[in-house]
Amino acid sequence: MKSNSLIALLSFLFISFNSIGQSNTDSLEVEPLEQKKITPPTLGLGVGLISFYGDLRDYDYGNPFVSNPVYELYLHQPLLEYLNLNLYYMFGKMRVEERRLERNLNFESTIRVSGLSLEYNFGNFLNPRRSFSPFITAGVEMLEFNSKTDLISSTGSRYNYWSDGTIRNLPENSPGAEFAVEIQRDYDYETDIREARFDGRGFYPERSVAIPLGIGGNVKITNQINFRIASTFHLTFTD
Repeated sequence: MKSNSLIALLSFLFISFNSIGQSNTDSLEVEPLEQKKITPPTLGLGVGLISFYGDLRDYDYGNPFVSNPVYELYLHQPLLEYLNLNLYYMFGKMRVEERRLERNLNFESTIRVSGLSLEYNFGNFLNPRRSFSPFITAGVEMLEFNSKTDLISSTGSRYNYWSDGTIRNLPENSPGAEFAVEIQRDYDYETDIREARFDGRGFYPERSVAIPLGIGGNVKITNQINFRIASTFHLTFTD
């Protein structure tokens, strides 16, 4: 199979914790010195949807609006007026169900991603008092996954997909196929794909470097709260 990619559509609510200093009043008037403003980091919690784009086709879960939930912890640190550094940890589950006459494949994968990215918000061109800021991001991340597939029913029968669209406990062309009983998927992903060594791949690595490329927007609600929505395409280097 070809190398695969993941896409996540994420919406985040960020809460910033700003430091507050005390000021003392003296009887003498002193000309204040110009000090460089240091912007504190923003801590964010987010929830979104994750979908799979690769050589398996899932006509239901390929739609990002009916995909699996994903959660993210986020630290956002401004570096310049137009450039920010983002540190994040994302986790969730992704599921793909390919159901066709030619091929019937499925998997569910636990996904954990940690990484960093740089965010450009066009701050050197836009009004500094703006309430909405578009941005683009790019970075590097470490992807960890554990993929399993559903091959066996709850009664212990292996799924056999027939040309009439049914699933039965015997292959369609096997002796005694006329006695085959129709069974149903239980959607219990019991078989570890790595341990089963499908396609002769052996114990493939379950960690990989990935490149996140994203686009989104940030809406300032108050000085402490921002709402962010973004779509990120994670280019993976593993199958």
